[in-house]
Amino acid sequence: MVFMIPQLIEILYLALSWLAAPFVALYLLLRPKYRPLLGRFRPRMPLPPAGQRPRPLWIHACSVGEVNIARPIVEDVRNRWPDLPLLLTVSTVSGRDLARNVLPQVPLTWLPFDHPACVRPFQRKLDPRALVLLDTELWPCLIRSLRLSAVPVILANGRISDKHFPRYKRLRGLLRPALEDLSAAAMQNEEYAGRIIELGARPECVNVCGSTKFDGARESVDLEKVAALRAECGFGPADPVIVFGSTRPGDEALAAACWASLRDVFPDLQIVIAPRHLDRLEEAAAPFSEPIKRRSRAGVNSGARIFFLDTVGELVDFYALATVAVIGGSFSPGVNGHNPLESAALGVPTVFGPYMRNFIDPARELVALNGAVQTKPAELAAVLRRLLENPQQRAALAQNGREAVRKNQGAIKRTLDLIEPFLGL
Repeated sequence: MVFMIPQLIEILYLALSWLAAPFVALYLLLRPKYRPLLGRFRPRMPLPPAGQRPRPLWIHACSVGEVNIARPIVEDVRNRWPDLPLLLTVSTVSGRDLARNVLPQVPLTWLPFDHPACVRPFQRKLDPRALVLLDTELWPCLIRSLRLSAVPVILANGRISDKHFPRYKRLRGLLRPALEDLSAAAMQNEEYAGRIIELGARPECVNVCGSTKFDGARESVDLEKVAALRAECGFGPADPVIVFGSTRPGDEALAAACWASLRDVFPDLQIVIAPRHLDRLEEAAAPFSEPIKRRSRAGVNSGARIFFLDTVGELVDFYALATVAVIGGSFSPGVNGHNPLESAALGVPTVFGPYMRNFIDPARELVALNGAVQTKPAELAAVLRRLLENPQQRAALAQNGREAVRKNQGAIKRTLDLIEPFLGL
């Protein structure tokens, strides 16, 4: 495919999109949970018609992770350009639900599917002044359509992970025109910058701005809110709590093994499991033989010490009450970790596994500054026991983690400096 002419590749891509559309629509129609995604064929416009309002800045955040990245960026955009209208788009139901909760003041709608029949009507109605894509949202038709209309497209907090880089290289013939159309790319580190240039981005448009995740990490908590949350969940004020956040397949079995070795040693210990995807709740609970309680079912199994967080948008609040936080998706290959800064920035001792490529810079920085513990699955129970037994070690880990976060902040400012010339303000 790499050696085919770009025009032919684009024709094939659009033809496949046309052929797939009715099957995608039927799939979504038959699954109530995903039926709202039918709106991506014709996204509603939550803004006045073009011509009756200033042109907005369009920010796209694919799902839950990107919405969390978007939150501090939106706050800084509002502070820097208070009169600039915004529109946020998402691609998943979970992303939409979280955006409604954490960014209720920002107009929100679906990202159109990547085909001219979906993209162009939406673009005409929106008439954006620029589009900011977060992380690795590289949609060839969308980018080409905007650039043909002279609308700048900026990639922010950009990354090309180890997992996806080989696949992107195979699709280079399709991606190269889209990457050449980028007005700017704010990449997280030099490695990602080199990769996006290799895939086709123009070197003069690629900048290293750092990871915005350091800026977006919440550093303070309302102690009264934390105490109230503990009480709601049936945790005593002094009960130690281990939070396994954003767990993926295999993580719950590891958590259950750790629980089996710790529950009798620490009779007041509570464990919280927060699956990354809530449709896995039954699977996630299967490794535990004891009764469990769930956030959404207050009072059920109230005496249980195993707690499942089955709501959206509350993980950081639960990190705030944790004695130790364990980052899911990092103990077996395939997922490559989740965000360790959410807990470290709050001053919570943070532990993660060997597979953290999606957060390689934050993980390296935390470990280098003794602000987190990276360990193997077989050693996790021993690490947790040591931390639970040693408050001084927990305190040092918490302080170092916070300092590591503060040391690496500033990426959002650098990114907004890069975006500003394209806004025409």
